Amino acid sequence: MMRIITWRANGPPPADTAPGAAIAAFNELSAAVDKVSGVGDSRWGFGNGGIVTVSSYDSYGVNDNVLKDPGTQAAVIKIFGLGLGIAEDHFIATAEQVMPFLPQQ
Repeated sequence: MMRIITWRANGPPPADTAPGAAIAAFNELSAAVDKVSGVGDSRWGFGNGGIVTVSSYDSYGVNDNVLKDPGTQAAVIKIFGLGLGIAEDHFIATAEQVMPFLPQQ
C-alpha cells in the first residue's frame, strides 16, 4: 500500500527561515519514516501544487507506528512550523491487499 500526502502552504514561514529549510525538513521526515518497521520506502518531491511525500507501507497498521515515531513527529513539527500543512492524504492499496475482502465467485 502507498500513502501519498500533498503538503501546501497554509501560512507564511518565520521571517528568519533559511531558503533550504523545507528541503532539510522533508529529508529528515523521509529518513525518519524509512526507519519505522513496515515502511518499504519513503520519498518526497514537488508536484500537485505543493510538496508530495510517497511512502510504501505493509499495511494500514504501519501508519499508527509512523504517527507514534518520535523522529517522524519531530520532522512533522518542523514542517508545520514552516507554514506547511497537509492538504491531501491518500492511501492506495495493492490488488493483493484488497483481494481477500472481495466476494468469491
